[in-house]
Amino acid sequence: MEPIYKYSEKITRYLNMNEEYNASDMHLKSGITPIIRVGSMLKSLDSVPLTSEEIFEFANQFMTDKQKKTLEDFHEVDSSFFNGEQRYRCNVYRDINGYNISIRRVMLQLSSFEKLGIPECIKPLALKKSGMILFTGPTGSGKSTTLSCIVDFLNHKVNSHIITLEDPIECIHKSNTCLISQREVGRDTVSFEKGLQAAMRQDPDVIMLGEMRSIESVSTAVSAAETGHLMLSTLHTKGCENTIDRIIDMFPAGQQNQIRVQLSMVLLGVVSQQLVPRIDVPNGRVLATEVMIASGAIKNLIRTGKTHQITSTIQTSASMGMHTMDSSLQKLYEDGIISEESVKMYSFNTDASN
Repeated sequence: MEPIYKYSEKITRYLNMNEEYNASDMHLKSGITPIIRVGSMLKSLDSVPLTSEEIFEFANQFMTDKQKKTLEDFHEVDSSFFNGEQRYRCNVYRDINGYNISIRRVMLQLSSFEKLGIPECIKPLALKKSGMILFTGPTGSGKSTTLSCIVDFLNHKVNSHIITLEDPIECIHKSNTCLISQREVGRDTVSFEKGLQAAMRQDPDVIMLGEMRSIESVSTAVSAAETGHLMLSTLHTKGCENTIDRIIDMFPAGQQNQIRVQLSMVLLGVVSQQLVPRIDVPNGRVLATEVMIASGAIKNLIRTGKTHQITSTIQTSASMGMHTMDSSLQKLYEDGIISEESVKMYSFNTDASN
């Protein structure tokens, strides 16, 4: 049973308006009016500024005692709450004007690969018994939604034990053909690293790690993939080539050859994604992707340190389902879904604006 919160009339009205506008985010900031993000645009909800006291009072209603202590000690904390049946994740923090909350609406109804625009070539990778699939992109690019979609896909296709480690838990999965154990960092486990280490002793088939944040989490995730588990995770990187470089560069020079070899053995694929404003749907956004499948050629480039050749290999491997971000954007433009300006703005090619 989820807790039932009774917020002030003003806060409840803002949350309801957020849902009515189908906004992805809402910002409650001291001294200004509430702001929501609809598609890629910011919109004010009211003409009356919120006070720091009002925001702090709201946060106190859903934060746990531990979260309140964290906020007091470090002046920022992650949390989550409900408004009716709608779930939100948020970050409470201080700035020069007082307390603020950045709120993101969690998608409760899971969509299909087709509706979300996730490349179909990921399905056979997700059905592998072991290996690692990484999803990358900036904050707000839909990585968590993609991971949740894949967990739901597996939950109707295979018979496995899936353990998720999330911060916080977003979509709540009910076990279907799979046994699903969802753990939240800070509530059910101390950290991603500790939760991942413990997961190895919990008889998992699939481990979904919300984010690889450190050398320890990367090392443990690679080891899990090596020992016969399917590992799904995310990184805040831009592009498949940069993702491989970022992972390798996390390690000291003396360990980089080892991680190259390990990564070349366990990696199944990388999907880099962005959400781009649509021109065919008001306030809509569409998923643009770059896909790298770990073919023999890609594995060899990783193992031998020739990652600068990955993008050109992706360009010549369309028959395997691979494509670059720029080709994905170009196709969306040719299909009349995004504008030419968006192609230039979201391109990974620095020369695209010329």
